[in-house]
Amino acid sequence: MSRLREAKPPVRKPLWTFALLDEDGGGKGVRPAPVVHQDGVLYVRTKKDGLYAVDAATGRERWRAPLTGPRLGAPAATSGAVFVATDGGAVHALRTADGEPMWRQAPGSRLRTPSPGDVWTSGSVALVSFHPSTYDEDPHPPPSVLYALDTRKGDLRWQTEASLLEVRDGLACVNPPDGSLTALDPRTGAVRWVAPLEKSGGRCTLDAFAAGLLFGRNGNVGIGSKLVAYDPRTGDVRWTAPAAHSSVPVAHGDAVYISGPGPSKRDQQRLQAFDATSGKLRWTAPAFSTRLYESPIIAADGDCAYLCWSENHLDEDRTTLRAHDAATGRERWRSTRHVTSYAADGAPGNRLFVCYLSDWYCHDTRTGDALWRVSAGETTTGPPLLSVDGMLYFANDKGIHALRL
Repeated sequence: MSRLREAKPPVRKPLWTFALLDEDGGGKGVRPAPVVHQDGVLYVRTKKDGLYAVDAATGRERWRAPLTGPRLGAPAATSGAVFVATDGGAVHALRTADGEPMWRQAPGSRLRTPSPGDVWTSGSVALVSFHPSTYDEDPHPPPSVLYALDTRKGDLRWQTEASLLEVRDGLACVNPPDGSLTALDPRTGAVRWVAPLEKSGGRCTLDAFAAGLLFGRNGNVGIGSKLVAYDPRTGDVRWTAPAAHSSVPVAHGDAVYISGPGPSKRDQQRLQAFDATSGKLRWTAPAFSTRLYESPIIAADGDCAYLCWSENHLDEDRTTLRAHDAATGRERWRSTRHVTSYAADGAPGNRLFVCYLSDWYCHDTRTGDALWRVSAGETTTGPPLLSVDGMLYFANDKGIHALRL
């Protein structure tokens, strides 16, 4: 069933909003950093006012730490401390109870105008990459450097040239300068395994987790890359499949979904579902239209895989959203809106959220109906939604918002 030119759904009023506004009513730059939740507290960074700790139930400010800077990485929070990286190569540890400083170290201060990545924690170690500034004409751009700091005192444990992708199941997964996917011991920096890059000039990614395996892409990500399933203990490749353009794989349960190429180069992309363990192709959805170098958005839950793509049709932007049965690939419903989309994410309670231009729409996953919408802000690539204990939290250029699912 298709519904063209659907009317906008009603606006949903947040349960609470923690406003982040300048005196002139403008936003304070919350956009680049996602909201982090720990023990009933939300942590979010802004460019101008630093790190805020906000009560997740009431939206009241608990404390603020003036750690400012134009480039924002996400903080990492534990039960006793929150760790934040800032411009200039510094890492700060703050007490979660009141935001008081515990320690500050600047391991990346010698890098060329370093900008911070997201902080991750693993046991007694906090890890963060700093990325030196580069120039288009620089024939040998400096590499990013990963630092591991002791969470208690901030002492440097080890460092290596790499960009940190994620810390998971006792592994720090990184991209060293050669673009390979490398797994390190977070405590010592020792290399556990290396998945080499197949094509020079590309890189490996880490995108999804399912059935005890890691999933990423290997090659010239964007065109000609492969979907690869890795054994997290050894780095051995369990199976591979072709991946089209810059499609990012999504995993749910025992299935992995990705946009794959058709039988010939002229064919359009197709949504494909694979058995996560064996790599067996379960089903392929009919072809869809997309422009070169652009990627469809994929989301999934236990019932369906959702394919969302935007295109310009007769000088008018159009987004098509399709739901495919997770077991068979059969199309359950389709919705078309004459606007561009930028993100999609599932949530409990038969909810699918799609960001259309400047609004998050809440779709009923059973019917495709758009139930309500909230403002995503003036920007189109804001932080992802956060779903915790029946609540939905998100940030935009105006502040932090809470909705009850």
